[in-house]
Amino acid sequence: MSGTKSDPSAVGSTSTSVAGIETHPVDVAEGMRRRRMHREFEDRPVPRAVLERMAWSATRAQQARSGVRHIVIVDDPDLMTVARQVLPGFVNNAPAMLVHCTDTIRAEEVLGRRGVNAATWIDAGAACAHLALMGQTLGLGVCTVTSWTDQAVQTLLGLPAHIRPDVTVAVGYVESTRKPPARGFKTRLHHNHFGTEFARDGG
Repeated sequence: MSGTKSDPSAVGSTSTSVAGIETHPVDVAEGMRRRRMHREFEDRPVPRAVLERMAWSATRAQQARSGVRHIVIVDDPDLMTVARQVLPGFVNNAPAMLVHCTDTIRAEEVLGRRGVNAATWIDAGAACAHLALMGQTLGLGVCTVTSWTDQAVQTLLGLPAHIRPDVTVAVGYVESTRKPPARGFKTRLHHNHFGTEFARDGG
């Protein structure tokens, strides 16, 4: 498919085809290391088959119960233009986005309030991680955005009141050059008890 071309050296050494879509396998650890958020995308649409593949990857992320997750795939240019106008954090030129949503009624029925307030958010984050990894195999970049109000997204996409938007993920093709991984984010590791540093073997 002409819409899925990318530089194999940027994501993997072997090109394969899945459901007719050209992909470049990525080592999971390498994909994690090179994961980054993109705000500048190429000026070309993402084919529907590729967006469907991306959505599939999100559905393969953990989910506490069936029937809770909904994903809205947006590729209408006019709708994307409006999104940039009404969603303050959506500062990019992506041609498409995937919106992860939660059915709060269903979630409360099967998970209780704690499920609505905790488990579903964890599941949304897992779905975003899957999208970031799958995007690399398709030559796509992503940017997760949460700087908006629920009402704005619900109005934009016609979501019922019980369907909560969790995160919007900008999707588009990006340059194939190998950029260095993002740096500057530190996480402290603790061993058995908080405050006891986790040291490497022999450290």
